[in-house]
Formats: sequence, C-alpha cells, structure tokens
Amino acid sequence: MKNVWDKHYERPKSKLGYPDENLVRLLSKIQPPTMTALDFGCGSGRHVSLLQNFGYETIGCDNSKTTIDNLKQKEPQAKWLYTPDSKLPFAPHTFGVIVSWGVFHYNKRSEANILLHSLYDALAQGGYLLGSIRADGDTHLGLNQGTMNLTDLSGGYAETYSLQDLKNFLSIFSEVSIGYSERTPLGKLEERICHWFFVAKK
Repeated sequence: MKNVWDKHYERPKSKLGYPDENLVRLLSKIQPPTMTALDFGCGSGRHVSLLQNFGYETIGCDNSKTTIDNLKQKEPQAKWLYTPDSKLPFAPHTFGVIVSWGVFHYNKRSEANILLHSLYDALAQGGYLLGSIRADGDTHLGLNQGTMNLTDLSGGYAETYSLQDLKNFLSIFSEVSIGYSERTPLGKLEERICHWFFVAKK
C-alpha cells in the first residue's frame, strides 16, 4: 500500500535536484572520524550526490518504496535502501556523518525519538548528525492537530518544534549547534516556512 510519501514522489515537482544551501555550509564545517555517510530520508537523492561530492562513501535510505525504486533505476551506481519502519538495518558505529534533512518532524514525537536513538547508535564516536526540523511559527504545512493541509501531502502527519523541544530532542549528543531559517513561498507573503537546522556531535 502506498503511503503519502510514495504519492508525493510520483509528482515531478517533488523531485528536488539541488542541495539545501544550509547543509552545504554545515558539511564544510565538520571533520568526521570516518568518510562514511548516510542520508536518512533521502527523498529525491539530492543530498546523496552532495555527500559523494564531499568525498563520502554514502548510502541513501527512505520509507518511500517509490522513491527508492526510482533512484535505483536512475542512479544504480549509488547505494539505496528501502527502510519502511523504525527498525533500521545499520550496525553500531557505522557512519561518520548522518544527514536527516526535513525528516523527524513528519513523525510523532515518540517515533522520532526511536529513530533518533537508532541513528545515534549507528554513528561512530565523534560522528555528526546534520539535520533540519520544522520550527514553531511555520504556517505553510497548514497543520491541524498534526494533519497537514498541503495539496501534495494532504492527510500526512507533521509536528513543529520549539527551540527547547529541539534542545531536549538532541540532548543525547555531547555537542549541539542550532541555526534558524525562515522564508515565504513565492507569491504567498503571508505564509511562513520555518526550520531549525543543526549539527549534533556524538
């Protein structure tokens, strides 16, 4: 059965090709213990290409079978994994870097915590989690008790995080640095797309 993300990535406009500029900046600031990387919730695969360009041996995974099947056909030379639930197939201390860009907030807080701890275990000591998460103040998702009111994600689930929520969420890490971005969609100046972005070191 297809989930909201399978349907999302069947739409051509959902297949983003360029990396997020904030992630590019974050990657330039870190020195991980190993050059192995995971893009968790890889979506269109744009950040797998970015990580490879930075020299990382990279795996991309996603809970959308549609997007993983498409990526395997489009870029068979890369490593892609379908990860349908919170039971992630990664051994402890595998990755020097894990990217989770715009993923956690599409899960209930309890599920996001399970995923976070699994990713933490998969990081090598001294490794980095680089991520972004929707911030309080966001109006673009049109949230109503966790349900999104967006044309291409209608009925999907999401939450927003306060700064304190995010600090609590990342408290298992030894070092955390947080930034914030806010923008409006083109032609919709009354809307706000709000994200925290962060570097968390194990």
